[in-house]
Amino acid sequence: MSRKRSTRANSTDVARLAGVSIAAVSRAFTPGGSISPEMAERVRTAARQLNYVPNTLASSIITRRTNIVALLFPPLLNQVFAALLSEASLRLEEVGKQILLFTPLDEDDFDRTLQRMLEFQVDAIVVGAAPISSRMAALCLGRDVPVVMLGRHVPNLSVHSVRGNADDAGTKAADLLLRGGGRRFGIISGPQTFSKIVERQKAIVRHLALKGAQDELPVADGKMTYDGGYAAALELMRGDDPPDSVFGLTDIMAIGAMDAIRHELGLRIPEDVAVIGFDDIAEAAHKSYDLTTVRTPVRQMVQHMLTLIEPGAGLGEPQTIEIDAQLIVRGSTRAVPAA
Repeated sequence: MSRKRSTRANSTDVARLAGVSIAAVSRAFTPGGSISPEMAERVRTAARQLNYVPNTLASSIITRRTNIVALLFPPLLNQVFAALLSEASLRLEEVGKQILLFTPLDEDDFDRTLQRMLEFQVDAIVVGAAPISSRMAALCLGRDVPVVMLGRHVPNLSVHSVRGNADDAGTKAADLLLRGGGRRFGIISGPQTFSKIVERQKAIVRHLALKGAQDELPVADGKMTYDGGYAAALELMRGDDPPDSVFGLTDIMAIGAMDAIRHELGLRIPEDVAVIGFDDIAEAAHKSYDLTTVRTPVRQMVQHMLTLIEPGAGLGEPQTIEIDAQLIVRGSTRAVPAA
């Protein structure tokens, strides 16, 4: 016995039942569509009665927009990347965008992943602190697909970038430790392939030199991890002239350094050694650390990103948007005299 084939309701059926035009049905299911609340509710009521689901793929053929934004993020070992991804996903969903997430395993896979993204006919691509080649940037531009880099800037690359001002962040951190009475400084750094790490470090060194403090600072590699920060702190503190102030160029390295300084060396923070971090991850505010830090402006970065991926807005001259740093003073640094 053959089964009767079911017939799916279409927009014409919904329009007829709701007593509106087909265009009104389309506007009712388009985020921000120009339609009165009363008419939109009539359309949705009719759609529920008919079990109607809008055909996004069919609509994209007409509008040439899929309403899909692709997100390219490296493996989320860094909590700042995780915060950026969470904020970007939330805000994109709020404005009615569909999200495709890609997480390439290594830098060699980034361009191949971008190629796959374009195969999905995405409207925009958001890259979270990952490198892309000039060839792929040109390919995206040629297909009218705006690309926005979050947390990273690559000079001479034809894509938009939105990030915190690393130079401003390093300067503010150096000034705070200096005004708090620091005289001997050390830096727990990370891979020099990370532009924000390099820029934070340069700003610290430059500001201290400008103020007549150290021209050369001891630097230890914290490998962007808690364990790396722990080991790097021991390396710095067991040197010939141990620092009384330590910069951890990410919070997770600074937190590792604090545990090493307190628990293995038996020193007090901030009385013996002041410690400052960068990014303001959740653990920085925990009472066990109370870490002074320079906040990465995640929410503001994502707001700028939303503007740059709007239809027609993201295809002009590449924009580089830098947001000034916000110093979050807690208990891991010495008090600063009133100005």
